[in-house]
Amino acid sequence: MAVIEATTENFDELIRTAEYAVVDFYGDHCGACEATAPHYREVSDDMAFIRFIKVNTSVERKLAKRFHIFGIPAFRYFYKGELMHESVGGMDTRMLHEQIAKMLYPGMDEMIEK
Repeated sequence: MAVIEATTENFDELIRTAEYAVVDFYGDHCGACEATAPHYREVSDDMAFIRFIKVNTSVERKLAKRFHIFGIPAFRYFYKGELMHESVGGMDTRMLHEQIAKMLYPGMDEMIEK
């Protein structure tokens, strides 16, 4: 599935109309963002039941402020429009899968620790 570029105008609709959504907040001159992008695209192809969205924080400053984005890349994970999980930093495919699992299976970390 293709990664969708969100703007201030379409962001809420994209999140509200998806059962699951992952948002990658990235910047134009961010090396970690560039390194993460191909992995993000690969995971979006693997998990078509999730809507994958990206937001350019260099352009969409209001969205970055709204979600308190202070470091990039930053990821927000939504279920039925509700923020479920957050993570920050460059990631490879395995790391993205691990973070998405936290959205799909909330509370799993606590169960594993017990």
